[in-house]
Amino acid sequence: MTSAKRVELQAEVDGHREQVYPLVATADGLRRWLDGAELDDRSGGRIRLRLRDEVAVGAVVAIDPPQHVSFSWDWESDGLGMPSIVAFDLIDHGSRTHLTMRHVGFPTEAQQQLHEALWRAWFPRLVAAAAAIARQPEAARAQ
Repeated sequence: MTSAKRVELQAEVDGHREQVYPLVATADGLRRWLDGAELDDRSGGRIRLRLRDEVAVGAVVAIDPPQHVSFSWDWESDGLGMPSIVAFDLIDHGSRTHLTMRHVGFPTEAQQQLHEALWRAWFPRLVAAAAAIARQPEAARAQ
């Protein structure tokens, strides 16, 4: 049996998951740490994410606010027809949130390594966006 081809990153961020969840489950939130995002935030809804010059497309697989969102992922330029799955899980941990990102289902080791490098570059931007929200006054977060 071969080992699972996956990428998994975790971080502990300030703020409750209700504050952090929009960063991974809304178009406005995703645009705070990606270069562009379109999202129909319902099960089966389409997603289109821009990361520099590349575009990932897919559909929402599952959505359970404020705990979980997952979506299929395929590169628009490749059109491999074998999408992988990206999932974000958020768990309250006192006044903080434990954030986990998993990307699974790569057809090859090379694809897994490519996405490992990709997420190691982009995940810190998500963590920084979460930190920026936590630093905002309560009134500003409510808007």
